[in-house]
Amino acid sequence: MAGNDDHLAYGHAPGQSDRGSGSGSTKGFLGDTLRTFRNKYDKYSQQHGQHGQQGQSGQQGQQYPGQPGNQGSNPQGQAQYQQYQQPPPGQQGGQYAPDPTHGQNPQYYQGAGGGNNSGGKPPKTDLVSGLFGKIQGIGAEVAQRIGSNLDPHAYATYGADTAGANAKNRYGSFAPVRHHGDAKWYVDGCSYMWAVSRALETAKESIWILDWWLSPELYLRRPPAQNEQYRIDRMLQAAAQRGVRVNIIVYKEVTQALSLSSSHTKHHLEDLHENIVVFRHPDHLPDKQTVHSDVMSSLQNLTLNAAGVSKLSSDALKTVYGLSGGVVLFWAHHEKLCIIDGKTAFMGGLDLCFGRWDTYQHAIADVHPTDLKQAVYPGQDYNNARVLDFQDVVHWENNQLDRKSNSRMGWSDVAVSLHGPAVEDLRKHFVDRWNFIYDEKYAVRKVPRVSRLELYRQPMGMGGHHPQQQHAQGSSPPPPGSQGYQQQQPVGGYGSQQQQPQQQQQQQPAGGYGGQQQQPQQQAQGSQSPYYPPPPPGPPPAASSTTGGGYQPQSSQAPYFPPPPTQGSPPPTQSRGVDEYHEGESSSRGMGIKDEFTGFGNTLRAQLAGQVHRYQDRYLSGNAPGQAQGRSKTEVSCQIVRSSSKWSNGTETEHSIADAYAAIIRESEHFIYIENQFFITATSDAQKPVKNKIGAAIVERILRAAKAGQKYKIIVIIPAVPGFPGDLREDGSLGTRAIMEFQYFSINRGGNSIMEVIAKEGYNPMDYIRFYNLRNYDRINASAIMRQAEKESGVNYEDARKQHDAVMSASKPSAFDTTAAYPQYQQAAQHVAATNPQAAVVGRWDTVSSCYMLGGEDIRNVPWEHDNDTSEIDSFVTEELYVHSKLLIADDRTVICGSANLNDRSQLGDHDSEIAVIIQDPTAMESRMNGQHYVVSKFAATLRRQLCRKHLGLLRPQDYQRPDANCEPVGVPNEYDFGSPEDNIVVDPVADTFHSLWNTRARQNTEVYRKVFHAVPDDTVRNWNDYKEFYEYNFRKPDGKDGKQEPRYLPGHVIRDEFPEGVKAVKEELAKVKGTIVEMPLMFLAEEDIAKEGLNLNSFTETLYT
Repeated sequence: MAGNDDHLAYGHAPGQSDRGSGSGSTKGFLGDTLRTFRNKYDKYSQQHGQHGQQGQSGQQGQQYPGQPGNQGSNPQGQAQYQQYQQPPPGQQGGQYAPDPTHGQNPQYYQGAGGGNNSGGKPPKTDLVSGLFGKIQGIGAEVAQRIGSNLDPHAYATYGADTAGANAKNRYGSFAPVRHHGDAKWYVDGCSYMWAVSRALETAKESIWILDWWLSPELYLRRPPAQNEQYRIDRMLQAAAQRGVRVNIIVYKEVTQALSLSSSHTKHHLEDLHENIVVFRHPDHLPDKQTVHSDVMSSLQNLTLNAAGVSKLSSDALKTVYGLSGGVVLFWAHHEKLCIIDGKTAFMGGLDLCFGRWDTYQHAIADVHPTDLKQAVYPGQDYNNARVLDFQDVVHWENNQLDRKSNSRMGWSDVAVSLHGPAVEDLRKHFVDRWNFIYDEKYAVRKVPRVSRLELYRQPMGMGGHHPQQQHAQGSSPPPPGSQGYQQQQPVGGYGSQQQQPQQQQQQQPAGGYGGQQQQPQQQAQGSQSPYYPPPPPGPPPAASSTTGGGYQPQSSQAPYFPPPPTQGSPPPTQSRGVDEYHEGESSSRGMGIKDEFTGFGNTLRAQLAGQVHRYQDRYLSGNAPGQAQGRSKTEVSCQIVRSSSKWSNGTETEHSIADAYAAIIRESEHFIYIENQFFITATSDAQKPVKNKIGAAIVERILRAAKAGQKYKIIVIIPAVPGFPGDLREDGSLGTRAIMEFQYFSINRGGNSIMEVIAKEGYNPMDYIRFYNLRNYDRINASAIMRQAEKESGVNYEDARKQHDAVMSASKPSAFDTTAAYPQYQQAAQHVAATNPQAAVVGRWDTVSSCYMLGGEDIRNVPWEHDNDTSEIDSFVTEELYVHSKLLIADDRTVICGSANLNDRSQLGDHDSEIAVIIQDPTAMESRMNGQHYVVSKFAATLRRQLCRKHLGLLRPQDYQRPDANCEPVGVPNEYDFGSPEDNIVVDPVADTFHSLWNTRARQNTEVYRKVFHAVPDDTVRNWNDYKEFYEYNFRKPDGKDGKQEPRYLPGHVIRDEFPEGVKAVKEELAKVKGTIVEMPLMFLAEEDIAKEGLNLNSFTETLYT
């Protein structure tokens, strides 16, 4: 990047000399730089005077004059966009992906950012504007002295956006490509949520969360009984009590349609501490004309399922969903984003809510007859959306799904964490959204704790007004037992610094998390503030961390950002600047800098748009986030893309995610791997009402390969059935069937689908693209031991479980009630376990989900209480493994990961709001593609291999109590066992050997589930008569006048009639299952018009499902 630097980003005007390598010590550099700042400032102040002009210091915001197109302004500081025009396919080659052999592609890097500026600077008269010119020269000296390789676009100006400002960025995104960052992947919720908990417990300044749904009672570590302090509401409260400002945005649902209860999220969290603020958006308000109409009264007590929607008029739908600028608010805020201290970001497909936490083996049974404290999924976190939706989540411990007879539904998902310049774009996205919602909804309310956010705010200790910070210190007395939360000595890990004795003696909020020391007057003021309950008592987080396998996690109390290496240039950082030195965490070289910066630090900060504070942080903080000691700096390139529009963000419509998907597919060389919750797309305009053309890009690329005789493969993994409850034939499942039909029309039906278009050209589409689902099985341990404990205690297991969860949810400790359900059952269960020799054997197998994973026990060898017991047959269950990932991997080089589904709702830009990141890691790695040597990206290749191995059962079961390096935030690299036999199987994603194993296991698993469970959907079910014979005859209640007859089998259970030989025959079949991959049944109900059965789709209802 040295030769491509944008001079203006460093503060000097075009035409001045490029930055050099620099020399001299850090101490000398700091002294000279600060002296230069002060001399220039004093000289200018003497010439022009400074009294009466300080109030103008922030008026220019982050806007640099002289940049092309910046003459216009938007009063609200919100972006205006032009639609990105896709260049002709023939002109796209090589523009999107770096060449891993060299770490960068010149065209790719040059297209990343702002470009040079040849325009002159307009005259300025105020203090700030005049000082800016002086600072430009200083910026050149700073850049020369540091000699860094900072990405000049990392801190591009975020001032008043102008029309077409994002047109120069790749894919029409609001953000350019950012270099010199770091990225880390997470497969499934266990690893991801552990990493989030690590970041939350070390947050010093800010926590920003943007979620579709946030469950305050979600446990980030399991089992809950051993990790009560890691419930997210308790973690956020602890952070707020130590001075961290918590800002959260959640989707405000239509209550008739969804059971998220964002109201509970808001009020529960805000009641914990005044440092926590939750925004809900949008307000589904009808226009004035319909408020007084008869439509309103007709909507009372409406249940908004698919059947209900189909019966509503367009006026009624407008009334229910509300309007914004003439747009009916069918749409949702769908992003999943968490930013800690402005430095580390977590994003992807995982909301911090119920139903998402899961492991590689995806256990779907959670019954523990001998010890309720081993339960992994408390309350409604044990969920099966195909059976029953969430109910009254305010009382989350009350779960109507009986786990003794119903499985949960497994959740397969992918997320990432980022550090580096791209986090700035995520910060901007969050700040823009927060301020847009504030201006639209909260400004008029004048709530003291609520205010706008600043993209580059003044660091702590530098003066200035921070409305939330008023409550950060002294608003709550120290929590009882807070000594247990004081700073711990490092337990190993990644560069944690030992705390000095005098620092140990200083009292810090909530035990030394880096907050400001509390002054006596602050304490006095705090005594008059309202009291907020403390987090539950218990050991500090580090005490409950369990290590294994030689892996040493970082100290739970020390910041997880390790110090910089002893040699080489530190990497870019996202720290806020001098907020570390005044907290007593830096060396003596930082003393006195606060005094030198006081009075004009904020001015410099606003005008330099964050440049100066990066240098300050480098030399003053002692930490370089994301870089471990002795480890080389990272070079990952990231670009943030999004779907946003006026209703969601106050900006012109942006659909850079869709443009990125289409372009990357078209320009892929060998292979595309897709995991997504939906697959609804069009190959042409003939596929109305679907508008996104990702399908057209797929067809174009496949036909190009077919005509050239090239081997080219696409793997697509989506859920078997959308995650909505109900028998597929019921009226309440009309929406589910509508989605399924739109997906089949995208894939292989209707005349314009992907496979049909390819086949019309004379090629077999199955040679190029195939679709798959995921499914798994488990065994519910509803054994005789449970029945004996229930009989001895007189308490039903589920009643005891509910009471156990309610005790854990209590905010205040209470007396141990010996008459309550939980202690009675627990005592009886322990007595039974002590007297029954089978208890220990059976208790080890509360789940058998490890049996289809690498190294798992053969299911035929797993014991039950009595051999050939029919009760064991009834304990086996299956369910689809719900694919919720939003992931594309191209050629093992490029990754798109985020919140966007592959449908119109997510891709068009003016529907659901979404965020995603394009990751290209230039770390070259030798691999193979179609048997030939091929250089791939380490990030993309390891993520794709990890996922393929998991689906094939080539990963070992995950121990959720023994975290590994993949459970840490970014900065600790992903672990992967290169060169293992299992790795060698999945190295080449185009090889015949790989696809032979992949398709063989998918077919074998499919056949087992068909025979043992009659799982639907299934390819043998072509019409409703087949459906009745195959499924309804076994699982649906018989039609009868009394309505008391029960179905022959519970859904998801074994069809005993298929196995007269007994349980051994069942186990013989289940032993064939390896992994979770199954074929997608593309012929399911192919002879039926499944969506139109009882549903009159119209322009309004269609948009809900596409």
